[in-house]
Amino acid sequence: MLSTLKTNNKIIHVLGSIFAKENDYDNCLLLNHSKQVVEALNGNLFMVNGTVLTTPPLKDGSLNGIIRKKLIEIVNKLDGYTIEEKSISPFDLQKADELFITNAVIGIKSITKYRKKTFEVSVAKDMLGKLNASARLN
Repeated sequence: MLSTLKTNNKIIHVLGSIFAKENDYDNCLLLNHSKQVVEALNGNLFMVNGTVLTTPPLKDGSLNGIIRKKLIEIVNKLDGYTIEEKSISPFDLQKADELFITNAVIGIKSITKYRKKTFEVSVAKDMLGKLNASARLN
């Protein structure tokens, strides 16, 4: 219940960051008790398959992030893309065309490699442009 809220209790994120640094990773993905992907250490996760963007639902434990909400709002208004909030397994990530992370500091950051797979970055760049355009309008 509390995992969707920003709090001072970030021990999981601190330990994950230590693990990432010790293993020369840029980031780590967090799993919930059902072994579903929840988020990255520093932001919400989006998975791209074709024109479908998927992000874990809040009920899985992902943070109700500002950029996550804004991007869902933007994609819902777009022709050509659809958005889904559904559970994502680690295996689903390996079948994805693209992965990216969102947060209020960096906006959108592509994940270029997960395990042995290298990902495209075209949708993330497109979404970053749309996010920036939306910010200029507001």
